[in-house]
Amino acid sequence: MSTMQHAAVAASGYTAPRFSGVRDAFESNLRNGDDIGASLAVYRHGELVVDLWGGIRDTSGTPYPEDALHVGYSVTKGVLGLVLASLIDTGEVDLDAPVPAYWPEFGVAGKDGVLVRELASHQAGLPAFDEPVTKADLADWDGRVCRLASQAPAWSPGTQHGYHALTLGYLVGEVVRRASGKSVGVLLRERFAPDADLQAWIGLPAQHNRRVVRYQDASPTPGVGAFLARASETSGTLTHATFSNPVVTADLFNDPASWQPEIPAANGVFDARSLARLYSSVVNGPLRAISPITVDRVRHQQVYGPDEVLVEQPTRFGTVFALSSPRQPMLGHGSFGHDGLGGHLAFAQPESGIAFAFLTNRAIPDPTPHTRLWRLLSAVAAAL
Repeated sequence: MSTMQHAAVAASGYTAPRFSGVRDAFESNLRNGDDIGASLAVYRHGELVVDLWGGIRDTSGTPYPEDALHVGYSVTKGVLGLVLASLIDTGEVDLDAPVPAYWPEFGVAGKDGVLVRELASHQAGLPAFDEPVTKADLADWDGRVCRLASQAPAWSPGTQHGYHALTLGYLVGEVVRRASGKSVGVLLRERFAPDADLQAWIGLPAQHNRRVVRYQDASPTPGVGAFLARASETSGTLTHATFSNPVVTADLFNDPASWQPEIPAANGVFDARSLARLYSSVVNGPLRAISPITVDRVRHQQVYGPDEVLVEQPTRFGTVFALSSPRQPMLGHGSFGHDGLGGHLAFAQPESGIAFAFLTNRAIPDPTPHTRLWRLLSAVAAAL
């Protein structure tokens, strides 16, 4: 076994008696090597019922810390969705308005009729940048949104959908900025963390850098991940264009320099407890901040079927949020949220009152669902 495989199997933290089976599942993941170090939090109707962490932080064998933060990768998209939902709730953003109503420069090259809900559900035809982009370029907000505004779509908007891995954050984020006058990261702190104790940022203050647990990358297996991996490596495909400009791997955001700018599709930094608390804003209980009407609007299915970018499995999206599907079942009917590269997952299921967040330092780049999440989610479902 490598150092990374010698993870401590006893979890630290708390589970309500009814959810003790979740601790067993969490420790099983550490014991069998599905996880190296991880944290898990579950709220039910605004009450914290699971708060666990365990394993090791990195190759040094250092224990996984209670105050660990993780770069969320695409889990960040779900937090972007919550920020957008807050603007929908207040009437600052209308999902059925054309994007140029907020962002006039966007209405060129056949994009003048794109609706906000289409832009926010991977239908705009802008999954990749059409000019070379470096990792450093991702920090240039004005440069990225100006380029995307002028870019011609890869398909007629609204007729197909394809995962906008990095571009979605700039596209939806610019609508947020134009509508509110504030960035996604600023609104996240103002609307969801007014008391400043929420450990969640899009644009991490540098004083928290030491707490960030880096991802340990892995290679796709020859099985279920192979087709997507081949498409990512094949020049001329939309998959390649989306994931190679710049190259999207776990290492992309392991660099502290990439944590400070706002990249709202990918570089949010969170702890599991705060992610689950954020999703408690959409379920009944003392933490609710988004109205049930708006919740039903943003989790209403916009697209479901073949994905022009994630060619391995069909995808299903509401407004920004991924919806429960065979690719990522969550807790089934009514669940909505987002997973992140290699294994992170955060979501809510208003029907059960559950808000769930799982963060890990072991990336599994195969398409989901992964065994460790099945184990955890089955334990939560059994507790219900």
